Amino acid sequence: MSEELNQERVRKATMLFNANNRRHKRVFGKFVAELGISNSQHRLLMHLYSTDCVPSQTQLARTFEVSSAAIAASLKNLEKSGYIRRCAAVEDGRYNEIALTEKGLELVRQTHSIFTSADVAMFNSFSPEELESFITCLEKMKTALKQMEEQDTEIPRLQGIHVREILVGMNRDGE
Repeated sequence: MSEELNQERVRKATMLFNANNRRHKRVFGKFVAELGISNSQHRLLMHLYSTDCVPSQTQLARTFEVSSAAIAASLKNLEKSGYIRRCAAVEDGRYNEIALTEKGLELVRQTHSIFTSADVAMFNSFSPEELESFITCLEKMKTALKQMEEQDTEIPRLQGIHVREILVGMNRDGE
């Protein structure tokens, strides 16, 4: 962390960012729930819509980092509701390929429209310059997090105390 940054302000920014992220998920989850599907089912539909290939259940489980059983349950409900269809893969009949039905495509179009309107409303009080500045800040955060994720580096030190030492102390104290 840069020495010029006030640690309390950084903490406040982080807390606000995380709180807004959770609120965003709740608001959009409410929109999805009103459509009669779960968030995970909606994410599956959006993924099927945006992908160039026809994924198998196994590929979807890997993509969403969930069990094959969880994907199977979601797909079963989506198929029962008429949003997707499953059929044996042409190249390998041992697995199913999943595709959106017309009803599924209509739901995706509907949610895209709802979410676009909600996104615009969320940024309605921003000036164009503020929006560009916000995007720049988010891109910087993404770059920093990606570097920390990809590199096998030490956890940063905070006021001379290594964060790992704090965590070890917390675990030792049972907190």
